[in-house]
Amino acid sequence: MAWPKLRKSQGTDREETQPKKALPPAIHQRLKRLARKLDELPAKDELRIRQARELEEKQRSAGAELHQLCRSLVDALNSILDNLEIEITPAAYSAGMLDSPSGLLIQINASGRIVQLVVHAREPEVSSEHFRTPYILRGAIRWFNQEFLERQEIQENQIFYCIDAAGGAWRYYDLRTRKTASVDEDYIAGTLEQLL
Repeated sequence: MAWPKLRKSQGTDREETQPKKALPPAIHQRLKRLARKLDELPAKDELRIRQARELEEKQRSAGAELHQLCRSLVDALNSILDNLEIEITPAAYSAGMLDSPSGLLIQINASGRIVQLVVHAREPEVSSEHFRTPYILRGAIRWFNQEFLERQEIQENQIFYCIDAAGGAWRYYDLRTRKTASVDEDYIAGTLEQLL
């Protein structure tokens, strides 16, 4: 037995040809402005991504610069020391150290006299929240020995990688004296000297 053929509904064969309603001029102008802003999004997103990459690269090179500063000081001292070898940890810098939740820790150990440079996890953007000069990394330098620990006294200054039109540089800030200056080999050697 053959099944009867079903007829298609005539309404489904025809395309709907209802005329579009014209939008009121105010809404049309608003949609044009919205469309223009939406069209600008890919360029803005690309700029934001590029700026984030540039910031990350600057932060990584700033971490390497701080480690190299400490490494140079330790190597210079070890080359003229006779009875002691100063240790630096980590011995080599890795860019991934800044990406760890605890940040970067560089430690100089001169027979129990410790200088630590701690750099917090990377800042998401240029900041001036903790220091008046814009910076992209912040942390602290601490120095102590056994006597300091027995007195529960650890010396500490804040450090910041500040940026300006000329580039960037590490600076320290002493909360007690409000003094600020460059973090260089002489400054780090001075912190170590206070432990002798």
